Amino acid sequence: MDILQTPPQSATKRVVAAFDFDGTLSRGVSGIRFYGHLLGPFRSVWMAVRHSIDAFCFTFRLGHEASMDRCNRHVFRGRRAEDVQRAATYFSENILPRHLLPEGMARLQAHLARGDRCVIVTRGFAWCVTPWALKTGVHDVIASHLEIAPEGVLTGRLTEVSCDGEQKRVRLLNLLGDRSQWEVHAYGDSPGDHEMFATADHAFIRRGDEFVPWRPEPIRTKKKTALRA
Repeated sequence: MDILQTPPQSATKRVVAAFDFDGTLSRGVSGIRFYGHLLGPFRSVWMAVRHSIDAFCFTFRLGHEASMDRCNRHVFRGRRAEDVQRAATYFSENILPRHLLPEGMARLQAHLARGDRCVIVTRGFAWCVTPWALKTGVHDVIASHLEIAPEGVLTGRLTEVSCDGEQKRVRLLNLLGDRSQWEVHAYGDSPGDHEMFATADHAFIRRGDEFVPWRPEPIRTKKKTALRA
């Protein structure tokens, strides 16, 4: 049985499979997990106390851009970029693989085996995801990048807004170029993936241990009530 159940629809178009990472290929939020790896147990507890609301909002996308910015400043500002990148590579190769989701990985491996182009599209940190992706056989990663000051230390900011929501759609289309040349398959698990889904030919959202076809929610209109004379 073909796990993809979506054979290419066109002989003239190449297939590209775009995968969200957190919640689609991996359990939890890789950025929060990397904070803990970088800080260690004692500083992680202090961060959990000081930034518990921000971490919660970052995780569940409740004004998460500002929350993510505050968390990033607390964790990264003033650290040497090469040290953080080295820690991120270790995290990517040794810790991240422990949290992979078998159902998401099965879809990714099926696309790779079929010869499709695969892209990771995530708000996670590029330094944390890219080494793992390259070892897995995925050569395109669209992710969030940490800003480096001229002296080689991190500012605690991102180089641009995080890769989430509308940014996933925009950056994926920028990578592909001529959209008409591609048959796009998209996989995700949350509202942050809906804009990417909307531009795909085939979109699947994770529900429990399986992926089901995604459909945009119908626009609800309020019924007008007649005024009584």
